[in-house]
Amino acid sequence: MKKYLKYVLIILFLIPFRVYAEDYNFEIDSKNVVLFNINDNEIIYEKNKDEIIKVASMQKVLTSIVAIEKLDNLDDTFTITPGMFNSLDYDLAVVGLRAYDTVTYRDLLYGTLLRSGADCAYALGIAVSGSEEEYVKLMNEKAKELGLKNTTIENTTGLDSPNQHSTVYDMGILLKYALNNKKFKEIAMTPEYTILNKYNFGGPVKKAKQFGMDYFIAGKTGFTEEAGLCLVSYASSDGIDYILVTAGADYSKKDQNFHDQKTIYDYFINNYGYTTLINKGDKVTTIKTMYDQKIDIFAKKDVIQYMKKGVFKKDLEIVYSGKKVLDRSIKKGDKIGKYQIKYKNEILYEEDVFSPKRVVFILKKKYKIAFVIIVISIIIHLIIRSIKRKCKKRKRR
Repeated sequence: MKKYLKYVLIILFLIPFRVYAEDYNFEIDSKNVVLFNINDNEIIYEKNKDEIIKVASMQKVLTSIVAIEKLDNLDDTFTITPGMFNSLDYDLAVVGLRAYDTVTYRDLLYGTLLRSGADCAYALGIAVSGSEEEYVKLMNEKAKELGLKNTTIENTTGLDSPNQHSTVYDMGILLKYALNNKKFKEIAMTPEYTILNKYNFGGPVKKAKQFGMDYFIAGKTGFTEEAGLCLVSYASSDGIDYILVTAGADYSKKDQNFHDQKTIYDYFINNYGYTTLINKGDKVTTIKTMYDQKIDIFAKKDVIQYMKKGVFKKDLEIVYSGKKVLDRSIKKGDKIGKYQIKYKNEILYEEDVFSPKRVVFILKKKYKIAFVIIVISIIIHLIIRSIKRKCKKRKRR
């Protein structure tokens, strides 16, 4: 069952996203951005989302989720061996693990996601596959499985490498997938953690709270000189879930990745929300038949859309286009047109309209009146004739 559920989730991630086209009243430094409304599987803001870039330690989301799915028990232990980290670049962020430290796989995951520790990420690769090279193969297989077409991995740490690259779009899809794993989500949501009572560190959630981002639930930072300041995050406000990825912010500006994300989140949280465009059962239009029947067309479902706040149903226009008069060829369920919901000439929603009934022969109103007059005339004529006959019979007597 779990196997099939995994593929269902992957298919869901490949649903086409709607992109809002609008000029936004904010400024950011990040060169690459994508913001998803997860409730609707829509992209609500993007900036160079498909450009090939370096994503630095944001890729540790992939490092972590592969390990979580491969390891049976996160509380099993792993011992750091002498010289294990000799090949790591000295500039990389680390938790500070030393030879002979015995840690759990859970510790390594916390160190990877919260502290962005290259030592922890590298140790995960060794623990799972025996070498970083073999583990990287698993990471690329997972990227391919998730449909991350522009992602290629060459190491576990996110250190810039010639053929290692991705896009902010791919990173957003990756985080969305990872958050469906309860173990990953629990770790990524944790503000701070301590390993062996001596390695203490905070994570992106703790940092975000310092900027007043109470809606920030989980995230992963990234930084190299080539990638700039990066951040992939998950947030929720007023029942709306978001994933935001920013990359390429100027690293000379401290915490610019968090500043940019706060700017974007605050703008959409404050200015956008869900609006009911039409309720199930609301009348859309009335259509006549060739026999002067009137058929009311009603909305089949509630239509609720994420859009700018301050727009109400009374501000909307419902426009029907299609058959104006239905003839006898129309059967129940036949498509007869469509209706659109507009706001200031912008189409917000459209739906096909189908005939709710079959058109059957019925006399038109004017013919009904004529028919009634004729019938009454005949009846009166018959009555008069009957009276005349009776009168003639009486005279004969």
